[in-house]
Amino acid sequence: MIKPNWIKEKGYLHISPSLKLGENWKYYKKNIEDPTFVKSYAFYPLIHNIIKERKYKKGDSFKNSSTKRKHSHYNLETNKPEKSHKIRPLHYAGHMDALIYSYYSELLNKLYEDKLTANPLLDDCINAYRKILIENSDKGKSTIHFAKETFSEIEKRATSAEVCVLTFDLKSFFSSIDHQYLKEKWQWLLNTKKLPDDHYNVFKSCTKFKYILLDDLRKFGRQNKNKRNTFDESKLAKIRREKGFKCFFESNIEFRKSIKEGQLRIYENPFYRAEDYKKIQIGIPQGLPISATLANLYLYDFDLSIVENFVRPKNVYYRRYSDDIIIICDIKDANEIEDYINKLIEKSKVEISKHKTERFIFRFVEYSPLHSKRRLTSFKIKNFEDNQTIEKHAPLIYLGFEYRGYNTVIKSSNLSKYYRRIISITKRRCRRANKLMLKDPQSKRAIFVNQIRKLYNKPLKINDSDKTEISKLNRRRYSLTKNERGFYEFSHKEFSKKHNSNYYSYIQRCSNIFNNDIFLNQIRKRRHIVHQTISKNLDKNKII
Repeated sequence: MIKPNWIKEKGYLHISPSLKLGENWKYYKKNIEDPTFVKSYAFYPLIHNIIKERKYKKGDSFKNSSTKRKHSHYNLETNKPEKSHKIRPLHYAGHMDALIYSYYSELLNKLYEDKLTANPLLDDCINAYRKILIENSDKGKSTIHFAKETFSEIEKRATSAEVCVLTFDLKSFFSSIDHQYLKEKWQWLLNTKKLPDDHYNVFKSCTKFKYILLDDLRKFGRQNKNKRNTFDESKLAKIRREKGFKCFFESNIEFRKSIKEGQLRIYENPFYRAEDYKKIQIGIPQGLPISATLANLYLYDFDLSIVENFVRPKNVYYRRYSDDIIIICDIKDANEIEDYINKLIEKSKVEISKHKTERFIFRFVEYSPLHSKRRLTSFKIKNFEDNQTIEKHAPLIYLGFEYRGYNTVIKSSNLSKYYRRIISITKRRCRRANKLMLKDPQSKRAIFVNQIRKLYNKPLKINDSDKTEISKLNRRRYSLTKNERGFYEFSHKEFSKKHNSNYYSYIQRCSNIFNNDIFLNQIRKRRHIVHQTISKNLDKNKII
């Protein structure tokens, strides 16, 4: 029996015990594939965490700039700086719960893919949360490929006439999903008038979910009240040592006791929509293994309507990556398409971030009069009626790239985040070196740049289970086998080690796919920034 793809270990800590799948995966597979087991299964509360990402923005230009903060946008009415961070609420399911969500996600995704395959035009338009193979390869496309295809389409169409580009962003998409509409689409996909009991239990756990805050788990069971930002590591180590699994609690009894005694609070789905003086519960948690599949399913009619009304009859180029929508069309059709999409979004009971809706015109213009050279250039406009240009050379931001027609670069906010991470790591190492010098004045105050490079170039994402699997494979590289002569000898076993991606390798892939070294040039200052930060923060001349 082959182990299915949806059975994967999760490396994070949760209120439910971690699973040692190993050879026991057949037991979990048998239970999860049994509808009678799932329909009566009680899901654990989710763990809720908020990731706050600071966003880089070019500051507003004012006459009296000395009284204004740099890199800030100001509200003209209040004259106060607006916050420029992005909040991403994430929810993590328990380990057994995650396996159930993964299984039902695969069931629904197969049916969803069948619907898309039946309509090739629609199949080309949906990119997010799907494995779309690269031509003549068994590897899937990434956002780099999708961005390159879109930019190539603009260049191709611009050779004959001016090209219009519209970009839309769905506002708080996951937290705005209507439960009744989602249920109807779920039933439609299964071709039933009523959800089966097992599917309904999964649906109910996604819509009427409960959660606990990760910060409450940090505070829970703490003896030292001064330390609020760390977990009780001694307790976690004891559970791993005595129980043999990773978990915040030794048992369900302890978990229920902490709730009963008021040490831990359980919250319910916080997303509501006001309608007819009533609060209607909406939204699904972002971060579940099934959330992506449900998001695509929810927008199936939305995608199909655009394909049938614009892509097929008017040769409009439409792509949707999760909640990011981009449309390439003729200028004469731009207003009609924009109005249609706005009405279609309202019909789907979600909202568009209107301040993020952008309109561009790409045309070839002369940039070197002396040599009569022309190049494709972007023009950001306010509307298509008067064709008023807001900014020339304004970048079209799509899937982490900035495209101006004549060049493509990494999004500036992503680079600033990368550099801030380098500076933060280096500062931390400098503070540590200064503290060591206070304890031992004879020690060398030094920063090892190679260690810093390993930290800021570490993998973007790696789970504890991945590390365990790699270490097991390393131990099994040599095995004792019987040769043709009947003697036992050690033989070398080949295995495929998955290379974990980091930001530098991501930049390298961008350069290879776009066939341009401009991306590597964008991070050429990373070593200079490290040495500059060391010189500012390493107190070499301090007298102790």
